[in-house]
Amino acid sequence: MNEQGRAKYTKEELVAHVKVPAVVEKDLKRMISDRLEQCGLYFRVFSRIKTATSMARKFELKEYGEERKLQDLVGVRINLYFDDDMDICKDIMERTFDAVGWSTSQRNEDEFKPTKLNGVFRLPGYLKDEISSDTWDMCIDDTFEIQIKTMFFEGWHEIEHDMRYKGEELWSLFPGFSRYLNSILATLELCDKSMVTLFEDLGHALYKAGRWSDMIKSHFRLKLGDAPMYPEVEQLLNEDMSRVENLAKRIYKTRKSFLVDQLLKRGRKIPINVNTIVALLNDSQFHDSRLTAIFRERDVYNDGREESLAESRHYELRPLTRHTVFQMCTQVDGSRLKVEQPVTADLIFERSADYIYRWIVRKYGILFKDMPQETSTYHADVLAYHVTVNFDRENRRMNMHVRHMDLEVGGRIWYSEASLEADRQDKVILKICNGYAEPEKDNHYTQEGAGIFFSYPGYYKSIVDNVGIFNGIDCLNRRRILREEQVSQLVKAIRDPERRFPVVVIASKETPDGMMDEEWLCQFRVSDFTRTVWRYAHVFTCYEAVGRKLLEQSGHDGAGEDAVPQMYIFWPDGDVDSYGPEAVRNCSFGRHLEVRDAHTYDIVRGGQAFYHKIVTDLRDWNVSADMWEGFKLEIMTEIPK
Repeated sequence: MNEQGRAKYTKEELVAHVKVPAVVEKDLKRMISDRLEQCGLYFRVFSRIKTATSMARKFELKEYGEERKLQDLVGVRINLYFDDDMDICKDIMERTFDAVGWSTSQRNEDEFKPTKLNGVFRLPGYLKDEISSDTWDMCIDDTFEIQIKTMFFEGWHEIEHDMRYKGEELWSLFPGFSRYLNSILATLELCDKSMVTLFEDLGHALYKAGRWSDMIKSHFRLKLGDAPMYPEVEQLLNEDMSRVENLAKRIYKTRKSFLVDQLLKRGRKIPINVNTIVALLNDSQFHDSRLTAIFRERDVYNDGREESLAESRHYELRPLTRHTVFQMCTQVDGSRLKVEQPVTADLIFERSADYIYRWIVRKYGILFKDMPQETSTYHADVLAYHVTVNFDRENRRMNMHVRHMDLEVGGRIWYSEASLEADRQDKVILKICNGYAEPEKDNHYTQEGAGIFFSYPGYYKSIVDNVGIFNGIDCLNRRRILREEQVSQLVKAIRDPERRFPVVVIASKETPDGMMDEEWLCQFRVSDFTRTVWRYAHVFTCYEAVGRKLLEQSGHDGAGEDAVPQMYIFWPDGDVDSYGPEAVRNCSFGRHLEVRDAHTYDIVRGGQAFYHKIVTDLRDWNVSADMWEGFKLEIMTEIPK
């Protein structure tokens, strides 16, 4: 930073500090394409990550600083085929991302420039985290830019930008040529407007001629499938023409933006054809019982659905790579056993082993008819299904490995492994590794992260809920307030090298009436959060004084003036993360919602976003931690004793 607060960085400085992985650009482009494809617009999407050379030049030419930061680190360009789709596309982007602001072409009546919209949006939180943290110290904003233009202007704009905009002084010496170029631009603008007018006029002519399918295609100008209109629908539209406000007229009078809105509201992507369009309009505004009966009988939203990528792709044989989706190493302490006899290591071991075995019987018993109902050693294979259990009651040891193929995703195998053993100190230790194995993806397909499949097996849930576990401290499924006399116990748990549960502590100030002031958490919902994560993380809330005492006794160096209100996560590896009110309010979180044969995307913000972020962080830590790798049984058929 120099020249009275103006930022200037060299290319070398930017190369060293600004690192943007390709996944950021790729994910943004895919999210945008998914949304536009969902509503059938004609479009092309291009993207780029700004180079260090380009950034250095921009810092040299423009005055960037703390008040004004570079906002187009990542840029996406959307080219549309129809001029009236620009406002529709603008609305879609605002519904997909957190918009900072828009700018548009400024023209006077004697000047012609490309019709374009420039939007600046916040990067989704999970993508911002992919970018090097040093980036944000370089007067670069955590935003990306979307440009929306029509194809006519895109065809010449890059040439005009490089050869006139960057050399305005030269063109001023030859005004005749500049005027000539302006006349070309005027023609292109007229072409943009004329294309829309042409198809609108054609749609009206087709309405008059009773050609309903062609009318729908021309009027809405969406990328439609080839499915012909159902004969029953065509007949109904013909018969309805005797009415003044007939169904065909109501379809023609429907705005394109309204139809796109209905497509975006669908929970999953549907085939877009003349039948689904009429069905959507009927569901949303016509409510004609005759159409409803026809479309219900036809199952219109599934009729014509194309097979998904997973269904159509042919897999070649490749080595399988394992991906963990849940793991745990913990003591089973019997604290939740409801029995009259004394709780011993033998009892804890046997009850836990029974829960594991019963889960196997429920899941795989239908395939292996000879599987004993009582907990015992057992081994069987049939095609892609495998069960191995070694049960040694006398030595209080049990190992198991099960696996089966994924019925929807070719080449994917799911597995679960567990080890249960009582040691010489009568501690019963449970180790679990849940996950899947599949071939490595080639460059044309995105490898899905194991964290999105985070899932603990049913037997772990049964053991935690009904037998009870101890992981540095007792596990509890409801909100608990940390009292002053419990601080030393929690500090001991935080320092326990065998602890595998992250410890989440939410320290809040006290209200005038003596209650805990949690307004700074917005919609975080501590109780719901606890019930979500309690089987793999401890959650405590506390008042300011107790929170400061915990920080001091645990050796945390952040117990200063801003220590409360804060959320602290004490990770098992010794790291500590802290989040204050600003972190909660400014949080944005992108959620990928898996649907039948497509991805949808959702942005949540504030306390709700923070809730999802922390849950995701806890799960990501679990699947990536070094707890227990399991038995590594990709090809083995028996567990070694």
